[in-house]
Amino acid sequence: MAEQPVVSVKDVTKTYGKRGEKQYQALKGITFDVQPGEFVGIMGASGSGKTTLLNILSTLDRPTSGSVAINGQDVTALRGNQLSDFRAKRVGFIFQDFNLLENLTARENIALPMALQNVKSAQQQAAVTRIAQTLGIDAVLDHYPTELSGGQKQRVAAARALVQQPAILFGDEPTGALDS
Repeated sequence: MAEQPVVSVKDVTKTYGKRGEKQYQALKGITFDVQPGEFVGIMGASGSGKTTLLNILSTLDRPTSGSVAINGQDVTALRGNQLSDFRAKRVGFIFQDFNLLENLTARENIALPMALQNVKSAQQQAAVTRIAQTLGIDAVLDHYPTELSGGQKQRVAAARALVQQPAILFGDEPTGALDS
């Protein structure tokens, strides 16, 4: 029996602009599956719809038509708190510009998704320590983002995305500030 795809995209379109006005179709009938353990890169020219697709896959935006399922759940049907909870527990996202909160330490930035889900402090700290050690940033956990190099900020952003062990991890140029 074949494994269920982690992501299943069916005939997704995205059109910007209101009816009766000039519209721009950013995505036209996108269909694909991503299997467990598979690594997929999306490449294309500037303005080709890569970020639009990524935002739809990560539930930050909705398609105009079509469906997106993550771990078998149709995320295009989720609304409100259901969508927020799903995003917080099942989706990790590493942004190109880190999106770290400057007034929080690296440790606090990494723990933030768990804190927002009311995970107990002891569990948060154990998870933060584990992922920080894995990514080699345990020595900078008590530093603020302004005290970190670009590579360290990117690792903190990656740790924040991975700390809850999401079903899928999305990244918008996630390795831009990292060395090999």
